[in-house]
Amino acid sequence: MKKIIDNKIYDTDNCDILVSYFTIVEHPGMFCSSYVEHEAKIFKTKKGTYLRYIGRAKDTGWEDKNELTIISKDKFKEILIDLNEIEVYEKEFGKLEEG
Repeated sequence: MKKIIDNKIYDTDNCDILVSYFTIVEHPGMFCSSYVEHEAKIFKTKKGTYLRYIGRAKDTGWEDKNELTIISKDKFKEILIDLNEIEVYEKEFGKLEEG
């Protein structure tokens, strides 16, 4: 996917994929919101920018998002911690201290 963000072009075909997972996305409605699982992927550009792609809905009855956004290093760390992706975390940010 290609997208212009802050006057720069980002192309996921030229990025490294770091992690794939499912995330809950809010779909606002007239009277209430629905929360649907969508496929998500985190990419890293050659310049070190982290991108989050939110794509297809797990339940095919919902519209796919097809959304690409820049995320901070701290947000990426939060996602890795929530997913318990220790190997990816240590590869990106160094060894964690043992508790």
